[in-house]
Amino acid sequence: MSDDIDTITFTDLSKFRKKKQVPPFPIVGIVGQHIMKKTMLLLASNPSMGNIIIIGEAGIGKSTAARGLRDILPEVECVNGCFYNCDPKDKNNLCQDCKSSVAELNSFGKRVPLHELPIGASERRIFGGFDSQSRLKPGFVGLANRGYLILARVNLLDHDILNRILDISESGIYKSSSDRGDFVHPAKFNVIATMNPEDGELDQEVLERFSLVVNIQSIKDIEERIEIVRRVEAYRLNADDFIIRNRREMEAFAQRVKRARDLVNRVDMPKKVQDAMDNILKKVGQENDRARNALSQATLANTAFNDRVWSTVDDVAEVADTVLGHREREQE
Repeated sequence: MSDDIDTITFTDLSKFRKKKQVPPFPIVGIVGQHIMKKTMLLLASNPSMGNIIIIGEAGIGKSTAARGLRDILPEVECVNGCFYNCDPKDKNNLCQDCKSSVAELNSFGKRVPLHELPIGASERRIFGGFDSQSRLKPGFVGLANRGYLILARVNLLDHDILNRILDISESGIYKSSSDRGDFVHPAKFNVIATMNPEDGELDQEVLERFSLVVNIQSIKDIEERIEIVRRVEAYRLNADDFIIRNRREMEAFAQRVKRARDLVNRVDMPKKVQDAMDNILKKVGQENDRARNALSQATLANTAFNDRVWSTVDDVAEVADTVLGHREREQE
């Protein structure tokens, strides 16, 4: 058992899933790592939080948690047959095909998209490209519209490509120009990035583009490590059964996320909470719009996830470290 405790990791599950084509390991099945899991749930509750990155050594469940978010996400209405998951009610953010359609836009319920960018993917796969009829075939930035894009081992991704992805995510629009023509489509998605510092660091300027950063450590407690081994082995032996045994908890969190999404735009932030935010931002030398918006949206997400319509100073405190911990302080 001691050998198993030291060698079994969530990295092994990635290889297992690719080989067996089994459903993702449920996020609620991950032992410990409460801040990481909570941050994922908050992002699912309020996409306006922006992009997040999880930093930690290999095999401790970073990408597993991101993939496991899939079954927590709610359904949204999408135009039938649209590559970009257009919302038929949002006439201002339709792709060109949906705008030019003369027929009524029929819709259907679809789970919020969650895509993972393969390591080493070409620019064509990432951003899309024109076919022989000068039509743009969507890349991952288009397929992830209104959803989430996982960038595993993001520090191995070309920095120019990473910055382009972040630019598109922040603008919500992708524009492509070539000798075959111009194409514009909505591309409003959140990046969920993961990285192992042993693979190399990200530039501070790039790191600060992420709204929240979660730093996690491997679990050392022997009882928790034994529980990790038990759960990983149970999943390997019968993934469907393991998921069924975690279904009730998954459904409970899915309901909380759905409720929070409906609630977050109605949350009130009292002046004393805004003042507390201003004091924190001033104290750490981050009185800028990027940090302020990230802290505000994370606070609203925490409030809504806890099924309340007014924020408290405690909501700010619960998210402040992940919002501000990675940002450079101004010199005294």
